[in-house]
Amino acid sequence: MFLLAPMHTHAISAQCPACGLHELVAVQLRRGRDGIWVQADRTARFRPRIKTPEEGATIVQIDTCPVCFGAWFDSGELDILAADLEGIESVVSPESRPSKRVCAHGHGPMREHELPAVIPTPLDRCGLCGGVWLDGEERKKLARASTSDGQGTKTQRWFKRGAIWAAQVLTQLPVEVDNPARGTPWLVFAALTLYLVIFGAQELGYIDTYYYGLVAGRLKHEHDWFTLFTYMFLHGSWAHLLGNAYFLYTFGDNIEYMFGRIRFAVLLVLAGFVGGGLHVLLTTKTALPVVGASGSIAGVLAAYVWAFPRQRLFQVLFWVQLKIPVWVYLFVWVGFHIVMGFFARGEGVEGVAWFAHLGGFAVGITLTPLVLATRRRAVARRVAVPAVV
Repeated sequence: MFLLAPMHTHAISAQCPACGLHELVAVQLRRGRDGIWVQADRTARFRPRIKTPEEGATIVQIDTCPVCFGAWFDSGELDILAADLEGIESVVSPESRPSKRVCAHGHGPMREHELPAVIPTPLDRCGLCGGVWLDGEERKKLARASTSDGQGTKTQRWFKRGAIWAAQVLTQLPVEVDNPARGTPWLVFAALTLYLVIFGAQELGYIDTYYYGLVAGRLKHEHDWFTLFTYMFLHGSWAHLLGNAYFLYTFGDNIEYMFGRIRFAVLLVLAGFVGGGLHVLLTTKTALPVVGASGSIAGVLAAYVWAFPRQRLFQVLFWVQLKIPVWVYLFVWVGFHIVMGFFARGEGVEGVAWFAHLGGFAVGITLTPLVLATRRRAVARRVAVPAVV
């Protein structure tokens, strides 16, 4: 026999109490005899999906936000998932203070309670139904097995991390820790295909890279404004193309989902256009042609850090793999670009369009809060319990 926890059986029609960017989604978690929690409807690699619970399995349904990974636990669910902590709901501090989060069942604002010696941040609890809300980071610390980052054996997790470390030593590229795509990023795939096809045409001589590239001095004298648009689809080498493709694929899938395809396309084009314009205004190397989608992708990076500031990246420094918040990584990235753009000199660095990157980043930082505010209002209109955000 298996135990199906006597909880709700349908998703709550509620807006995420934390980020407000998505309605809560029901997720069933199954704990087998090995003690490991996995998503019950999740297809494991090289294994068929398990449709029938194994004997002795425990199943709990929780409601999660697929954007910020926060989770709503009805009364008693958290105790089942955190069984090793021996009744965590019973050790919640009785002292509380008002919370900005609202109950997913529509009971109004909740109260913040401390969990001494368990997690450093408070959890939110409804005094009427006893439900508990955990933000994404709190959920990972307290119920780690309910997230994909914590599933699997220690051996499997260390093997995965070792493979990432080896790849990063060779490439020095950052890797997302746990922020999977919420759907198929068709526009990202279309952009990558377009970049590849155009670069192939460049290599075969069908497209004149210099003519369609952005040359600041030529634009000022000949007024070939069309190059502010065409330059962002060209690339100077395979390494240039693959580097841009990696960053667009890594960060663009999440932003395409958050923005929607039309607004995501506007972001890419506008960030590239403004980035090119800033380069023309500030560069001192007016005769050098500039090509590449880096300005557009910088806008995507800015949108990512605004939408997912607490997401973490793996980065290898001096052979050591660090897990750093994305806002720290991009804060350093922006500072580096400012220094290189205004103060660096030399043939190797002056050929990089530092100002185009900064201009694209500024577009992303400006547009993203407006888009997210629109999305929150749209989610609030289609759920039974809107959040106060």
